[in-house]
Amino acid sequence: MPMPHEIRKPTIHFFHTAQANGQVLREVELGMEEEGIPWKLDQMQGANALALAWEAAQSSNLEVGIGADDQWIVLHYSKLEQDQPLFRISAQAGSAQARALGANAARLVKKLPLKALDRR
Repeated sequence: MPMPHEIRKPTIHFFHTAQANGQVLREVELGMEEEGIPWKLDQMQGANALALAWEAAQSSNLEVGIGADDQWIVLHYSKLEQDQPLFRISAQAGSAQARALGANAARLVKKLPLKALDRR
């Protein structure tokens, strides 16, 4: 009997290092959740936020990825150059800014206007 093919649910990939701030990661997740787009969170080894975001965008079937380390949170789109992410914010950003970055990842998928990432 043939095995059914694994169906990959469309998700934004969110890769982070072990040193990333868990509270900030949660705010980014809440931003995506509020916009109704699913994500997949994975801890990765030996990379920085920019490299993780690029890898996440390339592996996501929605072509949107987020990377986080202890210094930065980066939002990337697969059609951009690797060293030219869409957004990069400090890992010490406030909760509103981190949540807006998560919302922008989802809005990029939905092709809606992006939120300003003003410091609050």
